Parts: sequence; structure tokens; C-alpha cells
Amino acid sequence: MSRVNDIYMALRGLINRAVVQSIDDTGATQAVLVQTHAGRTRSRVPVHFPFGFGSRAPLDGAVTSVVAAGGDHSDLIALPPANPSAARVGNLAEGETVLYDSYGQKVYLSGGKFVRIDAAQAMEVRVAGQQILMVDKDGAVLTGTLRVSKDILCGGDVTADGTVAGKTDVLANGTSGHNHTHTSAKEGSPTSSPN
Repeated sequence: MSRVNDIYMALRGLINRAVVQSIDDTGATQAVLVQTHAGRTRSRVPVHFPFGFGSRAPLDGAVTSVVAAGGDHSDLIALPPANPSAARVGNLAEGETVLYDSYGQKVYLSGGKFVRIDAAQAMEVRVAGQQILMVDKDGAVLTGTLRVSKDILCGGDVTADGTVAGKTDVLANGTSGHNHTHTSAKEGSPTSSPN
């Protein structure tokens, strides 16, 4: 009976819950300092994240699970730390996914219907390290050429103010909105001068 008990205790000790004391996110692998039992602290425990994903949990209240690789308690591996007290998005419908942080920002993939981004202050899109789109509460700024294949509907004015590359003209099918002329409908009236 004691051999069965030894095996049970060995298996039971392979996975432990741990309180995260500190997180080092500076190296090639994130590492944590954890306390698994009272007075039992382990440092530089590597955190294994799924490929393509990274995060740094808020420290106060962070917890994780550690696995003794091959049953060797000197070779621990930590799962990505969680902090349910600081950040957790719940009440999701079946099939929904959300990426979130502790500041309330979220990216929702909502059941195949839409993708929603909730940003605290602004949303930035970069291509090749360069900002091409910035969206904040005041509007959007696009850096680059805008190509539209369908209609543009506008509920206000369209302004060419010359602040980008010094250009102030609007072209419609190659016709200048600034330099074109109009012929009067009245016989004998002169042609208008460019604006």
C-alpha cells in the first residue's frame, strides 16, 4: 500500500498552483519568481506561451500553474500567468473570443458577425514600422494614398487644406476643382476665372 501512496504523492506533486512574486519580461523567455507553498520560492521559472502570443499579467494578484518537467522539481515550467482580480472579460457567447488587457481595452471576435476594437485612447496601424492610420476620439488620420473602388458618402464638407505635401487641389476625373473654369449659360456672359 505504501508504494501506491508514493506513486500518488509523486503524481500529485507534478503540477502545483503558484503565486507570482515577480515577472521578468526582458529575455528571450519570460521568467517568473513564484511561491508554490509557504516558504517554498522558485526563481527564473520559464513561462511557456503559445507561439505568436505574449502578455505580461498585472503582478498584484497574479497566479500560475507550474509543471515539474519529467517529474523533476528542479526543472519547473510555468503556464502563462493569469490575474483574474485585475482583468477578466466574461459573459461571452459560445464561439466568441476576446483579447484584453488590464486597462479595459479589448479586441472582440464576435461569433462570426463582427470584429470590434475598444481602445482606451487611440488605435494605431503600422506597416513596415511606419504609422499609416491613427484613430482617436476626434477622428482618423490616414498617411498615404486612399484608393476607393466605390462611392464615398459624406455628411459634411470635403476640405483640401494644403497641410499635407502643400497640395490644395481636388481632382475629379482629372479636372481640377481649383483651376477649372465655367462657361456661363447666358449668351454673351464671360467665362469665369479659376478660383
